[in-house]
Amino acid sequence: MGPIDEILQPGITETVVTTLSIDGKPNAAPMGIVRQNDSLYIRMFPGSNTFRNVSGTGKLVINIVDDPVVFVCSAFRDLDESYYVPQPGMPPLITGVYAWVYCEARVEGTVRLTPVKSEIVRRRVPRFSRGFAAVIDAAVTGTRLKFLGEEGKKKIREDAVLVEKCGTPADKEAMRRLKEILDI
Repeated sequence: MGPIDEILQPGITETVVTTLSIDGKPNAAPMGIVRQNDSLYIRMFPGSNTFRNVSGTGKLVINIVDDPVVFVCSAFRDLDESYYVPQPGMPPLITGVYAWVYCEARVEGTVRLTPVKSEIVRRRVPRFSRGFAAVIDAAVTGTRLKFLGEEGKKKIREDAVLVEKCGTPADKEAMRRLKEILDI
């Protein structure tokens, strides 16, 4: 799979997926991309804008980003236009992307992905942050609050403590926004 081997390793990679609606409106949403052997797929909620867009166009872009605010905001709201970098013939990239994979997508229960084109835009020394991981975990929990109830809110509050202790200023801002969005 070429650079995809570097971009998406086996297991689940947390990404922000971009799509376009039939009428060309961009959408972004955090998605875990599953790679098993040489197969790529996503488990997508059928009622989401992302699912509707993929079903309608058969296209998406996997964006590798490390901005926790993008993860949080795109999980619950539309990003404003400043977050998107338009691309000819495909959905937009997210501003500040490290790497991307443009895919054709087929809905077959899960959404099966066939890579068409990819690029590693910039490289950096990896930084492993418990604060960033806690933001992502809290955002995922937040998308499931209607099922998790008070237990989910408790988990998010625990993640917020970890972000305060270990997070960067961007991680702390993302957690502040998440708590505001979810009214926690």
